[in-house]
Amino acid sequence: MSHASSSKVCKYSVFLSFRGIDTRKTFVSHLYNALEQRGIDVFKDDERLETGKSIPNELMKAIEESRFAIVIFSESYASSRWCLEELAHIIKCRNELDQIVIPIFYDVSPSDVSHQNSPFADSFSKYKDDELEKVQRWREACKEAGKISGYHLQECKDEANCIKKVVDHILPNIISTVSESLVGTQIEKVISLLHMKSDDVYFVGLWGMSGIGKTEIASVIYERYRHQFEAYCFLGDVGEMYRKKGLRWLQKTLICKLFGKKMIVTSEHDGTIIIKNGLRWKKVLLVLDNVDHLSQLELIVGGTEWFGRGSRILITTRDKHLIVSHVKEDKVYEVLLLSENEALELFCMHAFKRKSPERDFKVLSNEVVKYADGLPLALKVLGSSLYGRNKEQCRDIIDRLKKIPNDDILGKLKIGLDELNNDEMRTFLDIACLYNHEYSYYVERILKSCGIHLIGISYLIEKSLLCIRYHSFEMHSLISQMGQNVSREEYANSRVWLIEEVHDLFAGKLKTKKVESLRIPNGYRFDDDHINYNKVFKRMQCLQVLILHRRTICSENTVTCLPSNLRWIEWPNYPSSSLPEEFEPSQLVGLCLRGSCLVELWPIPKKLCNLKYLNLSESLGLTKTPNFGDMPNLETLSLRRCENLEVVHPSLGHCKMLTYLSLTGCVKLKKLPKFVCMESLEILLLDECTRLKRFPKICGDMLRLSILYVESPWIRSLPPSLSGLSRLKLKGCEVLESIPDSILNLERLHISGCNKLTTLPNSLFESQQWIFLYIYRCSGLVELPVSLGVQKKLGFLSVEECENLTKLPSSIQMESLTELKISNCPKLTTFPEIIGDMHCLKSLTLESTGIRELPLSIGNLSGLEYLNLKSCEDLVSLPNSLCKLKNLQRLILRGCKKLPGNVGDLQEFETLDASINIPHVSSCIKYHV
Repeated sequence: MSHASSSKVCKYSVFLSFRGIDTRKTFVSHLYNALEQRGIDVFKDDERLETGKSIPNELMKAIEESRFAIVIFSESYASSRWCLEELAHIIKCRNELDQIVIPIFYDVSPSDVSHQNSPFADSFSKYKDDELEKVQRWREACKEAGKISGYHLQECKDEANCIKKVVDHILPNIISTVSESLVGTQIEKVISLLHMKSDDVYFVGLWGMSGIGKTEIASVIYERYRHQFEAYCFLGDVGEMYRKKGLRWLQKTLICKLFGKKMIVTSEHDGTIIIKNGLRWKKVLLVLDNVDHLSQLELIVGGTEWFGRGSRILITTRDKHLIVSHVKEDKVYEVLLLSENEALELFCMHAFKRKSPERDFKVLSNEVVKYADGLPLALKVLGSSLYGRNKEQCRDIIDRLKKIPNDDILGKLKIGLDELNNDEMRTFLDIACLYNHEYSYYVERILKSCGIHLIGISYLIEKSLLCIRYHSFEMHSLISQMGQNVSREEYANSRVWLIEEVHDLFAGKLKTKKVESLRIPNGYRFDDDHINYNKVFKRMQCLQVLILHRRTICSENTVTCLPSNLRWIEWPNYPSSSLPEEFEPSQLVGLCLRGSCLVELWPIPKKLCNLKYLNLSESLGLTKTPNFGDMPNLETLSLRRCENLEVVHPSLGHCKMLTYLSLTGCVKLKKLPKFVCMESLEILLLDECTRLKRFPKICGDMLRLSILYVESPWIRSLPPSLSGLSRLKLKGCEVLESIPDSILNLERLHISGCNKLTTLPNSLFESQQWIFLYIYRCSGLVELPVSLGVQKKLGFLSVEECENLTKLPSSIQMESLTELKISNCPKLTTFPEIIGDMHCLKSLTLESTGIRELPLSIGNLSGLEYLNLKSCEDLVSLPNSLCKLKNLQRLILRGCKKLPGNVGDLQEFETLDASINIPHVSSCIKYHV
């Protein structure tokens, strides 16, 4: 018998079993239509030949794959062997697969069925003696079915009333079925972690935010598999019960459910001993839902040795750190949010009792789905709140949601904040209100500037309140909304970020003394003549963070007062020529004034002892830098595209804490001071500094410098003290004659327009760290060193428009190379031998080179898919080994003058682009001439 539990979800919601001649065109027809109209999948076998003596396997399978079986007992039901076989199989599925059976007693009573009274007695008397075993099985099925609570037509007002009761009974459970189908893929992934066929004991964890469906997944798995275990228990809301009734109550509940009897538990230790000793030889399925404390695991489920062979323990929690302390990390599954289509379906099942929105509700439905952001809890709550309402009422509820969030949703989500300490709570609220979707490194700098310990970020991630995706903090929109509510209600006015609140703040309607973070949004204008902005700022004595959107409108001298408690200022397009003279920046950690009108930072010297981050990028009025001697702790300095900058203060060379320096696009800069003690510098960007006469003189050690970009036609040499470089970009360095051979740890090199370079030092390629090499328009380059040919990690190699290049390494052995491109190098006549395994190479371009022939070893490139020999006019032939390139899909030969031979037996070959005729080309190949 195939088990419904072995498939992802039940294929059908309802299976109808009935005697056609009695009810097909009347009651069954009406019931079927009522179920279908509510979006319920029904299996109704209309085509069967009831006179047949055997029931098809397809019908048996349909019964097994249905969540409900509705049996309509009528007068002649038992006269059909087929109906009785169906019934027997339905009862079997009820007992073994927990199928829900709903009997409807149409024109017979429950006792007629269970005791086989007339008319059932008359039907059974007609069966032959040689069918005794089968008849007995049918009688047992009728006996059991008659005792199941169902619907007796005589007790209903009419047929329509009976049908309504049946549909209302099924609908809530069908929604659960839909939910199961929506998390079906995730269920299967969890089941794969459980290894249900193994006799070993497995602990598996489900981790995710509140309302994401952890309990639902655990419930489906529990219901699907519990019949395979000697004992089973679903212990719900463990964390809440632990707080309300204690650990001993949880132990007693578990013992009662698994052992089937109550026991006296005198202490937590006593409970542990009972559980451990009692379950050691039992195969158990146990679900602990919503665990939030380690003691709940240690004293209720202990370790694998507590349970008998084949046992499975499934634990759900919001706390990743908690679960990985008790369960192997590869046995922890992170529950995912629903996709947009899945979310729409779940919402519709609750709002409209069907899988798709009604025509007039499509726009409204999509709005709710966007608001819920894939969270099942929100979709269910909001769907239920809209059920049975007209379009206008739904619109009113949705509009209200945007201003006043749903308490049922936010209340459940807020539980996750219970265990946060002050630092963690502040971090959570800051991200929820101010920094959601921002780059993590940027937010961490701001939080750290305010004295917040960053360990709290890891805790928020473990608690499913936050995640990092693509280097950005991502907080679910509803969790963010919940945090914003908490900030307003419990920390009023400490964070101001909405435009209406900013208006109220400057209008005097909010308490300025409480404001710690002020983020002025896009569109705000400091142009109200009735508001004294300086007076308002002066009152903000607790203000630590001030961030303005780059499109905030503020004219010069509108704001001339800033509170001295500020730790972080971010003011794009700052309108004044200097910062307010009265502002004392002693606590300032970050100052970002990109695109400002600054001519100087201050008209008088200021001590910036705590300043770590200074960004004056695109400040076109800046002709000279400030004195960096006043910034002893400066770590990051960006003067990117300060196009009128001409003088850099000598103190820059003494910034011993500086790790990042960008002078990109400072096109008027001709000279840099000596780098005297800049041993912390890691990144130096001098690209587009096209008037820089020479590379700065380095005094002392700069071993930490790992990334260097240089672009100037005047620089003739680089210092030998760059040995720590891992990434080097040299662009337009027309008179640079060599690269220091002291550089031994490069991973990436980009060279373009360096026309005096004739070769690269052999020592440059002695390390095995290379992953990227790009050479472009280096007209003086004649050869590449031999050591390049054995770079095992190199993934990309391109040499383009090097008109005097004549020599490559004689052989190459680059097992990680995926793309090799050599083009417009007309003096290059030979291609290296391929040594060893280079199966990773997918693309090889040798366009417009002087290569005469390819080596036989080209056949070793087993993974090659693309080969471009365009305009290789001197190419005489292709080697026969080309036939070994079984994965080759495209061959470009356009512009090759002579090319005898054939393409060979290339199994994956799709396109041949050539300007000459090639014999023996298969007709299935796209041939472009």
